[in-house]
Amino acid sequence: MAKKRRSSQFKDSSQVIDIEEARRKRQEKRSRQHKRSAAVNRVAAKAPVRASVKQAKRRRGLVYTVIILAIIAVVGMSVFNIVSLKQEQKEIKKQQEELKEQKAQLEEELKLLSDPEYIEEQARAQLRLVMPGEKIYVFPSLENSEKQSSASKEKKDTQAQSDED
Repeated sequence: MAKKRRSSQFKDSSQVIDIEEARRKRQEKRSRQHKRSAAVNRVAAKAPVRASVKQAKRRRGLVYTVIILAIIAVVGMSVFNIVSLKQEQKEIKKQQEELKEQKAQLEEELKLLSDPEYIEEQARAQLRLVMPGEKIYVFPSLENSEKQSSASKEKKDTQAQSDED
């Protein structure tokens, strides 16, 4: 028989219920259930643990171990990503400082480009331009003259050997 709901059980009834008696019955019912569960626990404690229960505990332990390892792996990857991002941030800040220095140098050079004396100096040095009426004298450097003299000596030696043959 299905258990009736209390509200429907007493809805149509005009029966008077003694509260003290209902409490006493409830207490008796609970003590009987407690005795039954205690007896079952004693029997279960004496009986050997079944293999299926042991397997279930092993499986549960294995599942917990896998979950813990997965959490450790996720945390480890997160820490690795954080460390690599910090290192990349340091490198980017270093590049930023270098670019700021380069920008300052280029701004100085830009200011110099509007100076007529600097323009004239660069035209003379890089393009070898001269002002009208000026003469330019080019002297060979010592290194170039030594190379040319050693090259001319080698040519003379090779010509002398070919003449002897």
